[in-house]
Amino acid sequence: MRAIATPTPGDLHALGPMDVPTPAPGPGQVRVTVHASSVNPADSKIVHWTSQARYLHARVSPLIPGYDLAGVVDALGAGVADLAVGDRVFGHLPFAGKTTGGAWAEHVVIAASELGRLPAGVDFSPAGAIPTVGLTALQALRDRGGLQPGGRVLVFGAAGGVGALAIGIGKRLGAHVTAVCSTYAVEFVRGLGADVVVDRKAADPLAHDAPFDVILDASAAYSYGQCTAILSKSGSFVTTLPSLAFATGKLRSLFSGRTCAFVVVKSRRADLDLLGAWLADGLVVPVDERYAIRNAPAAIARLAGGGLLGKIAVDVAGAW
Repeated sequence: MRAIATPTPGDLHALGPMDVPTPAPGPGQVRVTVHASSVNPADSKIVHWTSQARYLHARVSPLIPGYDLAGVVDALGAGVADLAVGDRVFGHLPFAGKTTGGAWAEHVVIAASELGRLPAGVDFSPAGAIPTVGLTALQALRDRGGLQPGGRVLVFGAAGGVGALAIGIGKRLGAHVTAVCSTYAVEFVRGLGADVVVDRKAADPLAHDAPFDVILDASAAYSYGQCTAILSKSGSFVTTLPSLAFATGKLRSLFSGRTCAFVVVKSRRADLDLLGAWLADGLVVPVDERYAIRNAPAAIARLAGGGLLGKIAVDVAGAW
């Protein structure tokens, strides 16, 4: 099969089209013909093989990037009874050192339990862009943050992939959403449905009149300590990246009624099915730019350039 891969992790210039063996599904797995994917920071980390890469992917050769996927089941492994050949599905590969495959290929093998069914009428492109960021936002707000209907949410980094989805998901969970972003993204973020938009270049993003029940730092730029003054007495601060500041905040939170947590995203069928239902109902997956799979190296370079408004989508089927 065709894939975008690198024989030498650590060199972006080595990333390109390759012919690789077509994988066969094992017990509990299915094989998916990939129609769409996207770019995540993890893709850049494993291609450049940064210090975090070994926690995200096995160092194999060739290494195929791509975690998010949407496509059609084309083969079943032993014991799979809840999916069938021809089912439209979406999900993401685990961010784990044991992951050996990648979605930037004609086919990918994945555990059946880590896929959701894609509702009729939902295109593959948004479904291929939502799994990581949508699940991260949902699990951060609902599971780690304990968000309840009527709650107040503050989202830092609201123009990025996770932050942008957190606005729409927060609203669907019944919350009032305040979103913080840079000047260039204010109108974009307002268009996603945020109740209040704060331009962090023009106003102090930590100065607010009312406390928040959940603060989601999608940009991993703030700390629990910085946010306690605007966090409710039983509120939750959730970050997307553990750090020394997070560890300090976690310790401090133990002596209060507040929570300091970080989200480790899991591709769960029930959560994917919920996202799929919301997509069918009009949930927007904002896309900054779309690339054909043959131009995947340029997509990674675009990620590094910053200033994104939402996700970078990758068209796979028919885009070689």
